[in-house]
Amino acid sequence: MKEALNKTQAVAGGKGRLVRLVRHGVLACVLAGVGAGALAQSYDRGAQRQEAQQYRERFQMQGQDLRGFDDRQRAYDEARQRAFEDQQRRQMQMDRDQREPRGERRMTPDERSDLRRQINEARKDLYPNAQRR
Repeated sequence: MKEALNKTQAVAGGKGRLVRLVRHGVLACVLAGVGAGALAQSYDRGAQRQEAQQYRERFQMQGQDLRGFDDRQRAYDEARQRAFEDQQRRQMQMDRDQREPRGERRMTPDERSDLRRQINEARKDLYPNAQRR
């Protein structure tokens, strides 16, 4: 009986060692997997940081390009506004000229005096020595 117990204990002890070995193996695999995952994740974070830095640099460069674009757009808009105002001014002048034909319009007193003065100056140039009576 004593030997039977020893044999049973020996078999149980062998199984215990096997179970312990399997447990340690599983634990080692789990730890290795977690370590590998953490290493891969830190590698991915490094790559993500580099990509994020590249994106930031690219967006900053685009931001500078957009500032230049805003300046060009503003200059273009101002030029279009000036052209539009000039066109409106010409259109108003043409409308005014069509409404008031030059022959039917009355002259102001200042315009009449200027015209008289110009005529007298032209007469003096044409007839420098006019006959006196």
